[in-house]
Amino acid sequence: MDFDARIVQAITACMLVLLAAYENNFGQPEYGDLVLEAFVPMAVIVLVWRENPRRYGMALGDWRLGLPVAIAGIAIMSVAIWFLGQLPDFRVYYTMLAAQRPAWRVVLDAGVDMFAWEFFFRGWLLGTFGRKYGTDAIWLQMIPFALMHVWKPELEVLSTIAGGVFFGILAWRTRSFLWGWLLHWFMVAGIILVAAGYI
Repeated sequence: MDFDARIVQAITACMLVLLAAYENNFGQPEYGDLVLEAFVPMAVIVLVWRENPRRYGMALGDWRLGLPVAIAGIAIMSVAIWFLGQLPDFRVYYTMLAAQRPAWRVVLDAGVDMFAWEFFFRGWLLGTFGRKYGTDAIWLQMIPFALMHVWKPELEVLSTIAGGVFFGILAWRTRSFLWGWLLHWFMVAGIILVAAGYI
C-alpha cells in the first residue's frame, strides 16, 4: 500500500485533536480549543513540515473578495441569528453555553474559539487536503467540521453541511481562513448573545 505521508499525518493528528477536544475539559473550553486546534497544527506545519503558515491561510489573501463577502455575510446572518435565537432549543443550548459570562467575555471567547476552528478546518486541513485532492478538499474538510456540531440544535447541525462548504470555498478563493473567521465569530457570538438574552 502506498500512503501519502502528509495526509496520514494530518488525518491522524486531526482525529487525535478532535477526540481530545471532545473528551476533555482543559479549563475554559475556548482556550483549550486554541491550544489543540491552532497551536498543535501550527507546530506540525512549522516544526515538522518546515513550511510557512501563509501556505495554510495565515494571511489576508484576496481581501478584495474576502472583506465584502464577510460584510455581506454578517448582514444576512444578523437577521437569521435574531430569529434562530428565539427558538427554544437554541435558547436552552446557548444559555448553558453562555455560563453567566459577561457579554464582552462571550464575544472575546467566541473570537478565540472560532479562530482555532477556522484555522484547523479552513487553514490546516483545507491546505493539506488541497495539495492532493484540489477543490475536493472543500468537501473533505466539511465532514469533521459538521461532525463536531452533532450535540448542537438540530437545525444548526444540518446547516453545517452548507456552512462548511461555504467557508471552505471562501477560504479557497481568498487563500485565507481569516474572512471566514470574522463571519463565524460574528455568528457564534451573536447567537449566544441573542439566545441567552443578552440583547
